[in-house]
Amino acid sequence: MTTASNRPDWERVNEAFHRALAVDPPLRAAFLDHECGTDAALKREVASLLGWHVEDDDFIEAPAFASAADLLDAILDEPRGPTLVGQHVGPYRIVSELGAGGMGVVYLAEDTRLGRHVALKALAPRLTGDAGGRERLRREARAAAALSHPGIATVYALEEFDDQLYIASEYVRGETLRDRLSRGPVPPAMVLNLGVRIARALVAAHEGGVIHRDVKPENVMLTADGGIKMLDFGLARMAVAAGLGAEDVRLTADGAILGTPAYMSPEQLRGADVDFRTDIFSLGVLLCELATGTHPFAGADAASTIARILETAPRAASLPPGLSRVIHICLEKNRDERYRSTRELAAALEALSRGVERVEDVRTPAAPPSPQALWWWQFHQAAVSVVYAAMLYPLWFARSLAGGVAGHAIFFSGLIGASAAATLRLHLSFTSRVYPDDVADQRTRAAFWIRLSDALFVLVMLAAAAASAGTHASLATLFVVVGVAMLVAFTMIEPATTRAAFERRTWPPDLP
Repeated sequence: MTTASNRPDWERVNEAFHRALAVDPPLRAAFLDHECGTDAALKREVASLLGWHVEDDDFIEAPAFASAADLLDAILDEPRGPTLVGQHVGPYRIVSELGAGGMGVVYLAEDTRLGRHVALKALAPRLTGDAGGRERLRREARAAAALSHPGIATVYALEEFDDQLYIASEYVRGETLRDRLSRGPVPPAMVLNLGVRIARALVAAHEGGVIHRDVKPENVMLTADGGIKMLDFGLARMAVAAGLGAEDVRLTADGAILGTPAYMSPEQLRGADVDFRTDIFSLGVLLCELATGTHPFAGADAASTIARILETAPRAASLPPGLSRVIHICLEKNRDERYRSTRELAAALEALSRGVERVEDVRTPAAPPSPQALWWWQFHQAAVSVVYAAMLYPLWFARSLAGGVAGHAIFFSGLIGASAAATLRLHLSFTSRVYPDDVADQRTRAAFWIRLSDALFVLVMLAAAAASAGTHASLATLFVVVGVAMLVAFTMIEPATTRAAFERRTWPPDLP
């Protein structure tokens, strides 16, 4: 996560990005060195955007196609071999080509063993170029095939014929949500209905240990009976397993919002480890786009769209209040501020679809923290800092009692623990007053170091008590009392004040 102190200047990033586009590709590295100078953060962000951008119109994605294996778009293009239409691949008779993209070609095929149509995806060679990659794909295919839910297109098999890997999956007739969006925004009641169905499918996947990583309109089918089918479950995960990172994902040449990055969470764009909450963010983008007809972070070009996802609030005008609250929670920049589980999100959408609009029935963005609770939290940070500082004098006295190396070790360890813990706590208290939007991210970044410093200080208190017990019982008692009090404070009192000051109150009804 970026912080207030190291957050890039996105206006400057955008300007440098466009200037770099005008430079011949072989000279861009030298241009960036000159343009960015010693600003490593600026250079990193511009280089990342250049990696996503494609200048050649040949890279513009193929239109979405109605099949259960709608391709992941915007991955590096590569030469295609001859079409397989009319031929047999193992037991599959190739009927027609459904579409093509960066991960391979998808065919409508007949499984002659069972007499049914399937979507047969011929995976791109770069995904399967080594034994390790093949084995990873097999593991991911097994995980996706284990999913059983009416809202998820079934993966039947991962096949290998003539050193080429194929994924056979359920063939779904209908239209994608992208096709539906081409006719304009979706009515709110339908948005909620679709949201509940998609969220329930994600619940089944996440509880089965599978993260989609590519939730977008092209990957959700509206079936003929009015249901939905989520496509390509496991394939985004397979791409990661096979070694394709964010740098391999591209936007279209003219900056149109078609590429996968437009639906990525901030942590996914930054290349951090992701969990189920990245799908929650993507679903929030999708729901907002369905309801309004426009992407909530759409910018004039690829760079500004990514910058908006990372830095700015979504544009979600003209939404019903309940749906707006749910979408804004999904689109929190800090994933800790999103729904705590996909089941909780599904419950909130289901409550809205039943017409339940009361605040206790639908998880809502937190109102500003209770001033009293926030004051107690800030008071706790200041009080602990004062105690740490005050105990340095008794520690200096204990140093002389212990003597030698041990005495110096006790004092300087206490000094390090007290300085680090007090400084971080005062920093958080300052941030909560001056930059309240950043306090959640700062608490996440500082939590480990505060706990480590607290633990070190408690150990120093006990060591000082042992060193002074023989000659100064009253001083030893002081060290023991302070050490125990600090232990209780950082294990019980501080978590309670933090929850009261910052955490949302929710009503997460269980799903049947």
